Amino acid sequence: MGVFFWRYDLEPEFPLRVLEYETAPDDLMHSHDYLEVALCLEGTGEFSFGQREDPIEPGDVFLIDNSDAHVALPDPGVRLRLLLVLFLPELIAAPGCRPFDSAYLTAFDDVPSGSRRIAHHSSLARELRPILFELKAAAEGGDPSDRHLVDANLRRLLGVVIKDRGQAVTQADVAADVQVQLSPALAYVGDHFRETITLGQIAETMHLSASRTRHLFKNATTVGFKEYVTKLRMAEAKRLLLQTDVNICEIACAVGYSNTYQFYKVFKRYTSMSPADYRHYYSSQPVARIPAVELGGGVYIGGTAHAGEAAS
Repeated sequence: MGVFFWRYDLEPEFPLRVLEYETAPDDLMHSHDYLEVALCLEGTGEFSFGQREDPIEPGDVFLIDNSDAHVALPDPGVRLRLLLVLFLPELIAAPGCRPFDSAYLTAFDDVPSGSRRIAHHSSLARELRPILFELKAAAEGGDPSDRHLVDANLRRLLGVVIKDRGQAVTQADVAADVQVQLSPALAYVGDHFRETITLGQIAETMHLSASRTRHLFKNATTVGFKEYVTKLRMAEAKRLLLQTDVNICEIACAVGYSNTYQFYKVFKRYTSMSPADYRHYYSSQPVARIPAVELGGGVYIGGTAHAGEAAS
């Protein structure tokens, strides 16, 4: 089965959406760059994660990592509806954040059983369902101040999962120790990401080998050194595109790219848009940007897709 990359436009300032999705028998295996929490509202079916398959029943909750290729398929003749919470990891834990915030994302770590399913009859699922409905209600309120409630409920949901699994203290303490050790390097990168910097330079600031520095960087930031620098550059490029009138060539140079073509290429890989399209789209559109889109057997509210593609 082929796997396609599902693009879903999330607002730069608050990259989270809550929506309902009705699956279709011809939905395809896919992956995406956001994290996903799925609650089965109605029907039965099967969630496939590569070679692993989990049943779906009403009340089940699934925590889906942004590295998981997956698809939810209904049983024959059954209507399968899901409540989905989609958000980018940086909403909770941006590069350089507190280890405490990074620990929230451990809720998406693989559990020993290898299953992403939290069964409907479990005490954890019973605790999570009301939080998801509160999150949905806050997200649909239409008041920008409700975003604080959305954020709080999302963190509450992840915190409940972590507490249930007993992950929080160990993961946060390990991350804290590593980040303290790496703090001079993170500060250096934060000051110099607009310049040409190398892992060797970072290793020198820490008086460590390049291989050890690379290992610490991955542990502290969850991404490699180059990826971390690129994310900082892309975040700054997005800010300049939306908050200034500086032309794109100058922005490319300002965030560390002497080759404008390379900047365009990297920017499009991260956003699925050219810099010009990104500036136009997010500067000219209202908050409720995208109407519902029909997708074969279901409706995706607020996204973009090609006919027949799934989005859960």
